[in-house]
Amino acid sequence: MADNVQVVPVDEPAETVTATATATTTTTTTAEPEDKSTDKMESQNDKPSVGTLVTIVNLLAAGVLPIFTFVLSLTLLGYAVWLLYMRSYDCEDILGLPRVQTLASVGLLAVFVFSNAALFLRRKFPMPALVVMVVILLLMLFIGLAYAGVNEMQSRRFPATATWFKLKVMDDVNWNNIKSCVYDKGACNDLIYGTPNEKPYNRRKMPPIKNGCCMPPETCNMDSLNATFWYRRKDEGAPVETTVMYNGYGGGMFRRVSDCEMWRNDWSILCYDCRSCKFGFVRSVRKKWWQLGIFLIVISILLLMSHLLIFLATFWERYKG
Repeated sequence: MADNVQVVPVDEPAETVTATATATTTTTTTAEPEDKSTDKMESQNDKPSVGTLVTIVNLLAAGVLPIFTFVLSLTLLGYAVWLLYMRSYDCEDILGLPRVQTLASVGLLAVFVFSNAALFLRRKFPMPALVVMVVILLLMLFIGLAYAGVNEMQSRRFPATATWFKLKVMDDVNWNNIKSCVYDKGACNDLIYGTPNEKPYNRRKMPPIKNGCCMPPETCNMDSLNATFWYRRKDEGAPVETTVMYNGYGGGMFRRVSDCEMWRNDWSILCYDCRSCKFGFVRSVRKKWWQLGIFLIVISILLLMSHLLIFLATFWERYKG
């Protein structure tokens, strides 16, 4: 009987196995929602920042920057109209400056048109619009630097710059015409017929032409009976500006006479041939062109930055869209 005994394996109760599996599944399913909820919270924290950035960029690209650029371009239009209708100095036409003034006005109007065309076509042709505006604005910046006298672009072929003016007035033919025009316009008449009684005269408040053409330079140390009649002091001689220059072609030398020696009490002569008169004329006509140069520098830099920001905002909007 002992040989017939068999070992029978004892199976665990089904209820115990089922409970264990259920507990394991419950633990796994409990852990997964926790991970998913954590990821959702992180994504929800990231979405507001990205969405806010996209909204700001869209607002800049669609509204703020284009409006700002359009307002800047309106200053080009206003300055162009001002140049067209501004009354020039009486003797500027001898140097052909009214024609240069008209060309400058037309150029400003052209920049105004190109700037607004680039704004209108920024979504269809963003890159070509940017390239065209960069070239135009850089050219306008260089012209402004030349008018303002900042760089070395000033040459005899570039009109209305300081170097160009000096070369023009130092030419005897040009200066004879300018001198006749200044005299015919009566630049010194109010000093001749309405001489102020107070001495010394406040020359700093006088226009440059009157100060340079109607009176001798202050360095001459001359006394005056009135604004247009001056005489040298007895104990002082007039300073003489002597410059010896060598002529390489003929080997000759010449002496440049000072403004103090060129002064005459004759109303038709006074100091019209003096260098101070020439430079006074240059200061009178150059002020307008210096202001134009400063305006071109400022507006070109602002428009260049504005168009560049519009280009970046447009590409960002297209990329995110």
